[in-house]
Amino acid sequence: MLLGFAFAATRTSGAEEPAGYAVWQPLPLEGADVRSLAIEPGNPDLLLAGTSAGQVYRTNDGGGTWTDAGPSLPFPGWVVSSLRFETVPSGIRATASKRGAPPRLWAGLWGIWSGGHVASSDDLGLTWASRSGDLPNLQVYAVAPVPGEEGRLYAATAQGVWGTVDAGKSWQHLTAALPEIGKVTSLLVDPRRPGTIFAGTWRQAYRSDDGGATWGGVFDGMVLDSEVFTLTPGREPGEIWASTCGWVYRTDNSGGTWRRYQQGLGERRTPSFAVLPDGRLLAGTVAGAYLSTDGGLTWKLGSDPALSVLAVVVDPARPDRIVLGTEGSGIWISTTGGVAGFHPANRGLGNLRIGALATLPAELLVAVNNAGPSSGVYRSTDGGRTFPDFSPLPTVLDLALDADHAFAATERGLFERTGAAWMRRAEFGEQRVDQVARIGGRTLARTGTGLFELRPAKKGPERFEPLLGKAAPRSAVLWSGALWGSDEQSIFRLEAGLKTPIATPFPGGRLERSSAGLLYAGSGGAWLRTAPGQDWIELSSKPARVFATGDEHLAAVIATADAAYLLDRGEDPTHPTLRPLALPFPARDLTAAKIFDGRLLLGTSGYGVQAAAP
Repeated sequence: MLLGFAFAATRTSGAEEPAGYAVWQPLPLEGADVRSLAIEPGNPDLLLAGTSAGQVYRTNDGGGTWTDAGPSLPFPGWVVSSLRFETVPSGIRATASKRGAPPRLWAGLWGIWSGGHVASSDDLGLTWASRSGDLPNLQVYAVAPVPGEEGRLYAATAQGVWGTVDAGKSWQHLTAALPEIGKVTSLLVDPRRPGTIFAGTWRQAYRSDDGGATWGGVFDGMVLDSEVFTLTPGREPGEIWASTCGWVYRTDNSGGTWRRYQQGLGERRTPSFAVLPDGRLLAGTVAGAYLSTDGGLTWKLGSDPALSVLAVVVDPARPDRIVLGTEGSGIWISTTGGVAGFHPANRGLGNLRIGALATLPAELLVAVNNAGPSSGVYRSTDGGRTFPDFSPLPTVLDLALDADHAFAATERGLFERTGAAWMRRAEFGEQRVDQVARIGGRTLARTGTGLFELRPAKKGPERFEPLLGKAAPRSAVLWSGALWGSDEQSIFRLEAGLKTPIATPFPGGRLERSSAGLLYAGSGGAWLRTAPGQDWIELSSKPARVFATGDEHLAAVIATADAAYLLDRGEDPTHPTLRPLALPFPARDLTAAKIFDGRLLLGTSGYGVQAAAP
């Protein structure tokens, strides 16, 4: 296991005994946010995929099925931005006992907020070792092993290009003398001239012809501020393709001059690129994969335009199999060289972002977000064992469900389920709706401009009408027969048209209704009010979020940055207890919680829905 990347559930002092939920299994929802792909040299059916949440998956059958390459979460909290195999002559690195071992696999990692690492695996991702050495804690966007030279590697970072000649024990800042080479997002070591390196930056491209000792700009013909996402060698000496935030470029003289190609490309942002074995080109854009049969002069869409294509690999031994890694939509594969399009190949992948959960005794709704054509609401009626019903929806922010109604608050309106279909409510149009709640026959919807309640109309069907004029609270719940809301400074109760201010533990928090009482959480911790006239009870002094489970006794999950707890009402509701939860993912990535069919379900940002029995 890679030292420094593992994590464990944290228990705060004074917490009660553990909650008992320890063995977690993901619900069968498939997909991933794939940021990197690699094919084992000489084995075209063995591929690895790195995700935005730190997973590394492996397939031994060309993408038919995927499993964890090793630990289920080798790099928690890190984006696996780059996976690259060393190409070293057979037997050069190994002792006699290691001959025939797989080539070394390198990984570049970066954190969402800051920091990064370099790691390697000598067993196809089963175990990992840190290779950061004295490399500063910088975001690493790409790694590039030097062909034929064991242990020599370049890293593209937030502060230029760094290099190592001893497999990461020590690193040298190769672009330190050139501050204009700032954020580097792509690297290419010329396969014909290993001493020549190309670096794509957040603005343009640079080249070194002496192993990184000196650098010069190679951007004649390239528009300033063209972030270079990838650099790909062509079929002829000196031919290189650069995919950028402004379409794609080609050079025939190793960067001496560039020519831009865009005719037929319906989207300019092109995070990935491949020169196919038959000479055709594939440009992976944030709106689909495009193919060119005439050297880039013209392009034609070859995939679902809802796919954001972040990585492309193809092996000459399987020239008709093209593998795409996409943002949120997982792996898509063509076995016809792209001629007959691409199909999803996500069996075993579980790197999903969950927006909300909603339950009834015999129904479970799961909102999957940021998954391209797979984004929407999934429905199960067998306890979460299968999800045969899927409804595509915009990014879902909240769900409300009872025996009579189902609502989805989304970034593009409020949707109501009518029969098997979800229809947008006309009152909000495509306006963002942040919250929806339905309790005791009353329905609330909260937007950035106000709070609304579904009420009978004088003529026609029910309509959402404003409750507080143009006031837009941060949160609103129906609890103990009244409407409770919070804004930037205070908490209030609205009952019989009377708005009453309520003492607040701290300003700017959010309210949640639970069986234990009214919960309030944010930068000032987590607090509970068991009855309208009672004082607030402090549950956590750390910044926290709260998620009601819908259970009568285990009322909510309290999540801080590094730990999570179940709120247990116990025998005396005025003295609840917190029970630590041992999570299989960082607590900061918790997005929803429900107790359903006897199990605790946790929605996450990057790990799907995790389920555990007590």
